[in-house]
Amino acid sequence: MTPGSDTLFERRPAAAALRCRAYQRETVQALLDYWRAGGGNPLVDLATGTGKSVCIAQVIDLVLTEWPDMRVLVLVHVKELVAQNVKALLRLRPNAPIGINAAGLGRRDRHAQVLFASIQSVFREDGYSLGKRDLVLIDEAHLVPKSGDGMYRTLVEKLRERVPDLRVAGFTATPYRLDSGRLDQGEDRLFDRIVYTYGIGDAVRDGWLAPLVSKATLTGFDLSGVARRGGEFVEGQLQAAVDKVDVTAAACDEIVALGRDRQSWLAFCAGVEHALNVRNALRARGIAAETVTGETPAGERDRLVAQFREGRIRCLTNAMVLTTGFDAPGVDLIAMLRPTLSTGLYVQILGRGTRPVYPDGFDPNAASPEERRAAIAESVKANCLVLDFAQNVLRHGPVDALTPPARTGPARAAPEMAVRPETVRAKACPHCSTLVGLDEYACTAPGCGFEWERPVPKHDPVADAERPVMQGAPPPPPDPWVPVTGMTAARHVKRFEPEAPPTLRVEYACGFVSHAEWVCFEHQGVARAKAEKWWRDMRGRQPAPASVDEALARLEDRELARPSHIVVKQEGQFSRIASRRFAPDELARVRAYEPSAVTERESAAWWRVLGVGRDAGEDEVRAAFRRLAREHHPDHGGSHAAMTNINRAYVEGLRAASLSDVPF
Repeated sequence: MTPGSDTLFERRPAAAALRCRAYQRETVQALLDYWRAGGGNPLVDLATGTGKSVCIAQVIDLVLTEWPDMRVLVLVHVKELVAQNVKALLRLRPNAPIGINAAGLGRRDRHAQVLFASIQSVFREDGYSLGKRDLVLIDEAHLVPKSGDGMYRTLVEKLRERVPDLRVAGFTATPYRLDSGRLDQGEDRLFDRIVYTYGIGDAVRDGWLAPLVSKATLTGFDLSGVARRGGEFVEGQLQAAVDKVDVTAAACDEIVALGRDRQSWLAFCAGVEHALNVRNALRARGIAAETVTGETPAGERDRLVAQFREGRIRCLTNAMVLTTGFDAPGVDLIAMLRPTLSTGLYVQILGRGTRPVYPDGFDPNAASPEERRAAIAESVKANCLVLDFAQNVLRHGPVDALTPPARTGPARAAPEMAVRPETVRAKACPHCSTLVGLDEYACTAPGCGFEWERPVPKHDPVADAERPVMQGAPPPPPDPWVPVTGMTAARHVKRFEPEAPPTLRVEYACGFVSHAEWVCFEHQGVARAKAEKWWRDMRGRQPAPASVDEALARLEDRELARPSHIVVKQEGQFSRIASRRFAPDELARVRAYEPSAVTERESAAWWRVLGVGRDAGEDEVRAAFRRLAREHHPDHGGSHAAMTNINRAYVEGLRAASLSDVPF
């Protein structure tokens, strides 16, 4: 298969369309909601291996459906991601008007409506040679500097010369840079805010990623003489400190011993010479090992990576080239031989080991989180072992519970995502050497069972002489959580103010007692904001309902989670629901909730089916009908049920629009 060959990006039939997961749908919805509300440049934080390319494809598909003339540019930094993103869109939209501009793939398209490009191939283009661009999507957006003349910023500014209202959206697993902190903070930022987050911990709990297990090692590095620059160790001094013959030999002995049952090893080293020396030490111990660095020719690198994925190479050592854009699901051991103060780099390294290998024949998209987790546990890769020779886990903490340090000075002096070398945020189990967070009191390793002694509350230095000793201990405070035995909702209108906007009255049955709250979807200002927060707290999907009737319809569809317990606080003669708790199976249910398409629901109001306002005019109704007809007509792969309902909504919408023009 040669670069530039059309078979590299085979256009598959619609039957092979992508299946979108719940968090991927939520990602796309969050982006569209943000843009529809007038937002500018959003950022999406998705864990490595959760399918950013699928989300990008879904965004492009929906954008082209809603705004058919929009022109899109997708930017990445390596050719592998160009190919991956192109394939994802073609699986979803086989006839998409795509072009490719990537020297590594032998393609130099410029004017396609949807252009996929590597940044190195296009950043020198002017604002006109790539054609008008309305939307730029950037994969691995943590590579975009917050300011300056970097390739991404340079190209975006050129494109803005032609389209001042250009929108930019970023996708990344680490929304921060070592040299400048969070990508959505600071006056010179490109991205306005993070609109959706789905981290490693979320994905592991939902069974989409394989868990990581970490071991403290006997071998370590002396970094006392290594200087820091820009919040990170100076590279030359770091390699000199860790690339010691005796240290490398001891580390490789541990890798071989602890990795005897692991099949695919990835070693992150402190430099080119260090990577070569680790490779040679492993070879001397009978391990098939190779090295990939920035100096490795592209063809040779592709060959080595292919052999590694095929299992012909057991260990691949590298120096800072396999941290992003590298996908090898079989990796079940990561050896961290490169100390880093960068939280972003730490997360990217560990992300290479989280991709799952489900058993043959298992369909994760048709399974529950519990079934996915069980399938991973029974697979050839139940987890990925992390050997932390560099003490990175100790510095940064467990990857699913990171607490980024706060900025304490100017950006150059104290980068937000750089930890101090002596920071300690994890501890090792004395029985099995598993690393856990400092706030954990039980080892998380399966079958270990070790527990740390919990801290004993300190006693006052002076005895309390005021409390009689014989009256007994005070009773414990009552449990504030009240079990919920039922939940109902109804439209509520004030008896003496019939003209006031209606509210949603939600009643929680708690045994023989009921507690109610009123949610104001049709009010303005603070009341509406509280209603939106209530909807989020109840795990409802965005956007929140615009009316009480819509809220009732979505409640009837069981879109919301039902609380298992609530906390009721008395405030004068009134009470309020202060907090809610949900059972795990209920949360799993709403996460897996698949709303029935509004286009196929005969009971849905016409304006909801057409996706317009209730007061839409005749022209707007006709335009919405034409858009939906193109998307849902049976001749184009749509369903008869959807088209029938769209026709019904169209007739009702025209009737309503004509009546609105009649003076009364």
